[in-house]
Order: sequence, then C-alpha cells, then structure tokens
Amino acid sequence: MFGNKDKTRECPSCALEAPADAEECPYCQYEFPPEQKGTTIMAWVFVILIILWLITRL
Repeated sequence: MFGNKDKTRECPSCALEAPADAEECPYCQYEFPPEQKGTTIMAWVFVILIILWLITRL
C-alpha cells in the first residue's frame, strides 16, 4: 500500500487516492486538470539563462 505512493495522487475533491494517470477520480468523477508542460520548459530556460549569466560574469 505505501510502496506505490508515487503511482497515485490525491483527489482535491474527495481526498481519496486515485491513479496518477487517471483523467478523472474513479470515486467522485472529479476531472483532473491537464498537466502543463510549458511551466517545466520555462523553468529550464530560466536555469540556462542564469547559468549563462554566471559564466559571463567570470
């Protein structure tokens, strides 16, 4: 039960564990919002820009 914690997520509506890849909660039918990949890309761009800025200061 505790070993597969990374394969589930908590439903914000009913607070029960649902499969991580589920599009909706199997208990209350809450529709999970789609994952936003743009946020991850922007984070990497920000990190790269910071590294480049640090390199140019040397």
